[in-house]
Amino acid sequence: RAPSHRRASMVHTEERNSLLMGGSATSEEETQGLLNDAHAHHSGRKPFMSVGAYVATVATVGLVAFGALVSVDGGAYSEHLNLRLAREGAARVTSQRPPRGFEGWKGAPLWDDVGEIPVLFTKGADEADFVVVGHSTDLSKDKYFLASLHKHGIHAALSGNGTRWHWFEDKLMGAKAALLQMSGNPVVMFADTTDVMFSCPDTEILARFAKTGADILIGGESQLWPEIDTYFDMTDEREFLLKTATKMGEKNIGLVDEAADATDGEDRFPNKWANGGTWMGRRNDLLDYFSEIEGYLTTNVESQGVGDGFARACKPYKMTNTEYEKRTIAAGFFDDQTCLNRFLMESAGQRNSRVKVDMDGSLMLSLGGTDPNTFKTAKDGRVFWEKTQKAPCVWHFNNPDSKKRMPAVAKKFPGYWV
Repeated sequence: RAPSHRRASMVHTEERNSLLMGGSATSEEETQGLLNDAHAHHSGRKPFMSVGAYVATVATVGLVAFGALVSVDGGAYSEHLNLRLAREGAARVTSQRPPRGFEGWKGAPLWDDVGEIPVLFTKGADEADFVVVGHSTDLSKDKYFLASLHKHGIHAALSGNGTRWHWFEDKLMGAKAALLQMSGNPVVMFADTTDVMFSCPDTEILARFAKTGADILIGGESQLWPEIDTYFDMTDEREFLLKTATKMGEKNIGLVDEAADATDGEDRFPNKWANGGTWMGRRNDLLDYFSEIEGYLTTNVESQGVGDGFARACKPYKMTNTEYEKRTIAAGFFDDQTCLNRFLMESAGQRNSRVKVDMDGSLMLSLGGTDPNTFKTAKDGRVFWEKTQKAPCVWHFNNPDSKKRMPAVAKKFPGYWV
């Protein structure tokens, strides 16, 4: 189809300002140590800090450390990050008059608070082949996410720091703001910042993504949420998605060398539904994805609720307006996974094999309630999941209990994520 957003980088006039980091509570010695650690990463030497000290230092240094992750010249901190703001017409922006490029998000309360969404880019992100996008209103709380990006030298574009959280429409608008401000057509991964850690460098992530044969690859999870009961009976679409995932699985992406063969009846593809915490594709394909889901957005009737005031949601696949208006999905709040699963099911209905779900952790794994004791160390040092015998590059601790286990899991496998 026609790439309606291929010209998206021209939508906004960009203003690039150095982000001056002042008032850090970290000593000069600690800061220089972290910069030296960035040198150690790029030269192949092991980090000198323990997991606890490393994470604590990253949390204290904050965005200075994050900016340093791709710097090998030890330059001034203010050069490590650029703050880009699209200021065109900012003073006139309201929820009823969103900025250009966000017309589909009319009514979102965020636009009553801000006229622009700030996006922080690591130095060199413009030229990078792979960029992680995330939305965070307070990056100081995302220490494991930032530490893993730092360890593996991954470029990032992070939106929303310093803004107020409303609901999940914020993170999609933040992701789109980052995409619109990028140049070129890099591979981009959206990742939740509060509960995701990386275990591979960008070269490995890009190599695995290329092997999948996907235009858009979506991290899977074992349960459908929000639950759309009509999807369970759509056997044609579900079988098509499983078929594409099985073919992808046959390429042994992420499989450990000593992997055991599957036993009869064993399900090696447990994560069959889309998870909104990790998804990826080239920038232009993701902008096309936004065009699609903006077409799904429907205004709720009064009985469905208005959520945080946005009062809009993605109508499920093959559901009529009459049927939809009789249902209350996600308590009337916008949910990004409703949009993602609609896109996934619609792609399956069109037999689009270039939109795929990572059902076995070939690249991205959503842990949910997985027992950490099922994570093992392979002979080559990689951490893998016993159930699929695969060592993913992106680990999503995607429920409250799982998120609480992040520190313990990182400590159990020191130096792997952070």
